[in-house]
Amino acid sequence: MSLTTSEELFVRKPQSVEVWQVIPLILAAALLTIGLAMFLSGTEDLVDVVQPVIVVFGGALAGLLLTFSTTHIAQALQLALVRGVRGGTAPEQMIRAMMKVCDVSRRDGLMGVADIRSNSDQVEEVCFLIGQASDEATLRFALERRLASERLYHQMTSDVFAFTAIYAVLIGTLGSLLLYVSQTEGGVLGPTVLPFVCGVSLAILMCILIGRLRAAHMRELIIAEIAYRGGAMILEDNNVQRLRSRLGVLVPPGLRR
Repeated sequence: MSLTTSEELFVRKPQSVEVWQVIPLILAAALLTIGLAMFLSGTEDLVDVVQPVIVVFGGALAGLLLTFSTTHIAQALQLALVRGVRGGTAPEQMIRAMMKVCDVSRRDGLMGVADIRSNSDQVEEVCFLIGQASDEATLRFALERRLASERLYHQMTSDVFAFTAIYAVLIGTLGSLLLYVSQTEGGVLGPTVLPFVCGVSLAILMCILIGRLRAAHMRELIIAEIAYRGGAMILEDNNVQRLRSRLGVLVPPGLRR
């Protein structure tokens, strides 16, 4: 009986991220915020922008620590690095993996599929269910459980960055109001609006990150559909070519290669 190794059934998945790996992401966000704030406000002196950025970042971080647990924030940063920056998983990878599972089922039977090892927990769970000759209702229940878990994971992560954007704008607005009230000259001067501009700049970056995370989240939902529906199709008909054509229909045109 042949054993399919994890290298043969490779599907990119989120990996654990150390704290030092998140530091470049935070520094990049700070530098982008400074550059965007200087551009939007027309400020040429870097020193004038650094203090409002520190105030906005510090206030937003304090608000996050009061709102969410450190574990929640750490998981959100990890997902932002894996999906928002690195891109996440492509549906075509899962289709290729399921085709190899189908090929093993034809060659070694259901017991051969049960012995498959992969770096993807979704693939291994589907292979276990196939090896158990599970019915369609069992596979459907496993799919619904996976989809619900993915939606909850995405919502918890998106909340962190959505609140970051809200806190940044509110703190920037408060800083500009305090500077406006305390200034001796009349009118709205450039330094007065800098905190607000810094807050809006950080909020724009958070919105971009949320958009990328949402796109990656949609891919993960499609990948789960491919894995578990593919398992049901393999139990019904383990023809590799028909499996590929049927799974390809599950991928929206915008995600096809």
